[in-house]
Amino acid sequence: MRAKAVVTLGAVALGGIMVLAQGEGRGGGAGTVILEQAPKDHSIAIPRETLAQHLKDMDAKKLQTLRMIEGGKYNVNIRRITAAETGLVHPITADLWVVLEGGGTLTTGGVLEKGKILGGQSRPITAGDVVYIPSGLPHGVSGVNSNITWLNVRWDTDWPPDAPMGAGTLTGLLGRAGGARGRGPALPPGSQQTLPYSYGGSGELFFPKAQLEQIMAGMRLKKSTNTRLIEGGRYNVNLRWNGTPSVELHEQTIDTWFVLAGGATVNTGYQVKDGERVPNTGVSVVTRPGDVFFHPSNFYHGFSQVSPDIFWLNIRWDDNYAAK
Repeated sequence: MRAKAVVTLGAVALGGIMVLAQGEGRGGGAGTVILEQAPKDHSIAIPRETLAQHLKDMDAKKLQTLRMIEGGKYNVNIRRITAAETGLVHPITADLWVVLEGGGTLTTGGVLEKGKILGGQSRPITAGDVVYIPSGLPHGVSGVNSNITWLNVRWDTDWPPDAPMGAGTLTGLLGRAGGARGRGPALPPGSQQTLPYSYGGSGELFFPKAQLEQIMAGMRLKKSTNTRLIEGGRYNVNLRWNGTPSVELHEQTIDTWFVLAGGATVNTGYQVKDGERVPNTGVSVVTRPGDVFFHPSNFYHGFSQVSPDIFWLNIRWDDNYAAK
């Protein structure tokens, strides 16, 4: 992990933005600025100060999209618009939005005709809100108040039908009681699922900031380490809480984190013995609210020196796509 992970050897500096490539990318369009190709051998830390600098650079260059990480079948972006944008639909790509600044009106559903959404559902969105937009769903933003800026994490949903599930273990919808109702296995110990969710569903899911704060308060009270907001089998979105050191490794699942509250030291790429991190191995970064992390699959990551605890949005998807 590198504290300034977007600075890569061989990149060309253009007005403070490090450009690795300008290409089409999944849904990026010609000329999309790409900062870094998704690694397989290290994590990426993007501190909130780096995000703030990216926004200044985007304003200077009049960029609406900055692709911080490009993985071919997935990417992590900043989107920033100051006026209504043309309606969009991504046939095989799911979107997870975390609104960082400003606000506007999000319209989803309906029918997309010549860039306009007809008959959709509209709702205001503002800083701190989280929105999941499944593949195939028309969506667009209007009524922008000065600007609206969001972290946009995107992954394709065209896994082979026989690809094993890593992020999720469900084979069908389940209720709050999980496997006890005979509709799939229960969630892992320490987890709770008390919210609406989608199993690769067709409608958007909206989690306003106030609701997320209520969930976090309840997790502290119940000492629940995970609330699964969205379950897609091969992907999911979770609200995580931790007050103790941790060690994680997911053989075929990529993690993107957005830190919501608290603080800790994030450790990555370390050695493990008897299920514990070997001291003084790997790379460590102190994290705070507003920081973003990207962890490739099959790569150790976790926390130490949690003070007093930490909440983060954990966006996960499997990387076992079919070879091209």
